[in-house]
Amino acid sequence: MLKIIKNIVLQDRLTKIRNKDIGGAEFKLGLLEMGRYMAYEFQSTMDIEEVSIQTPLDTAQGIKIKEINDVVVITILRAAIPMVEGIMGVFSEAECGVVGVSRDEEPPYDACVSYIRIPEITDKIVLLADPMLATGNTMNTSIREIKSHGNPRRIAILNIIATEEGVEKVLENNSEVEIYTCSIENRLENGYIIPGLGDAGDIAFGKPVDR
Repeated sequence: MLKIIKNIVLQDRLTKIRNKDIGGAEFKLGLLEMGRYMAYEFQSTMDIEEVSIQTPLDTAQGIKIKEINDVVVITILRAAIPMVEGIMGVFSEAECGVVGVSRDEEPPYDACVSYIRIPEITDKIVLLADPMLATGNTMNTSIREIKSHGNPRRIAILNIIATEEGVEKVLENNSEVEIYTCSIENRLENGYIIPGLGDAGDIAFGKPVDR
């Protein structure tokens, strides 16, 4: 399942973080805000129940998100760190895990997991955050590794920019996965999305020094 989120606040923030002259601090803030608003969008897909609550003056009827304690948020290092800060601001009850994935710089851009640390995910709702879904290789590798650790009730990708190629590759290998993105862009050059927004990890945290 693919959903393109047209929320005007998200689209405004996406426009801002695309600017080639944006600084790292402002970029991280943009990712954080987008993570927060995407988490709100995702909450609307969760099961709810009607409840009665005692106010200081009387009894009121309301709703409660039934699955709020069943969420595990997983960061794909390192670009998704600011996004996850925003997501966790909405899902404050959630547990959190990380996956480190490295991708080859040359075609076919194979990816491998170098580090994973996640809590129990069986029968949980896994929110997998990554700003960019380009070739789909990093995401497929991450999902495969995550599934080897348990059987989640749902896996949802919260993503800012994706390509049709990446989406198709992920859903071809993981038909049950839900993908929420703010933009679909169909040009790839050297493994990067065009026009995209550049290397999110480098913009947010600085370009790594080769050793």
